[in-house]
Amino acid sequence: MDKSVLNAIPQLRINGKKPTEIAALLGISVNTVKSHIRRHPQTSVTVYCPNCGAVVPQNPGRKTKKFCSDKCRMTWWNHTYRSGEKR
Repeated sequence: MDKSVLNAIPQLRINGKKPTEIAALLGISVNTVKSHIRRHPQTSVTVYCPNCGAVVPQNPGRKTKKFCSDKCRMTWWNHTYRSGEKR
């Protein structure tokens, strides 16, 4: 892999792309992307709230937060529970 591809993988991860999407965009193997991600864990991944889409601030050394607030968490779970959707 050349350096432009190596630099593009973390940037695409920050933008919220999944490994299969990154592989398709860059024209490389999915396993290559997954290996790069696994070997370079220092790349932080931005977490977006599944209810409102806002960026969720993370606390270092703590469990990864999924929701930006209790209101979003309760709204999302109530909607998911009532509609019968799978996570």
